[in-house]
Amino acid sequence: MDPTLDNVLNKNLIQVGRNFSVRIGDKEVEYNTKFKLYITTRMSNPHYTPEVSTKVAVVNFTVKESGLIEQCLGIVVKAEQANLEQTKNEVITRIASNKATILQLEDTILKMLSESKTNILEDVALIDTLQLSKEKSDEIKNSLEASEIMMKKIDDTREIYRECGKQASILFFVLNDLNKIDPMYQFSLDWYKALFVKNIEESKEHMLGGERIHQIIKYHQLKVYQ
Repeated sequence: MDPTLDNVLNKNLIQVGRNFSVRIGDKEVEYNTKFKLYITTRMSNPHYTPEVSTKVAVVNFTVKESGLIEQCLGIVVKAEQANLEQTKNEVITRIASNKATILQLEDTILKMLSESKTNILEDVALIDTLQLSKEKSDEIKNSLEASEIMMKKIDDTREIYRECGKQASILFFVLNDLNKIDPMYQFSLDWYKALFVKNIEESKEHMLGGERIHQIIKYHQLKVYQ
């Protein structure tokens, strides 16, 4: 990277009163504390020296196999059992909401305890809050247990389609490597996922007989090859 950016990356700021400036080359430029610099690269596996890595936050947006398997698995389940995938998302949201409520109750109690100026046993408002919090907490814990049992059942059902997700993920990385043969072979992940959704639907009509999972895998392999 250009050495003139060093002062920006290291935040070597010059403060005069409430204002900030930074030296870039031989010029002093006014600096806004909300300023952010984003630098991107199209290199698939860039190497950065330790000196660069300590100055910036490196974020890798490259698709990983495990992550893509989960994405493709979600696509299959949504196409084959839409209600199941919708229920899963609702349960995840409910679990997160319940956990957030428990933390909020704990924070409220701690705040009241720290601000209480009377004997705890004589603080009626605090005692009432503690009682309500306990009842709410018990209710939420029961709900969490039920949600986690439901999540286990949902995950067990989703696992049936995992092989479809795995095969779809493998095929994407095969396509992704074709640009090493010729740069003209460029395939976006959005395009691939749209193709996968289309192939799942079409396989119902064109692949008769055999297990549903086998139908999806075989038809998708054929269409990716074509």
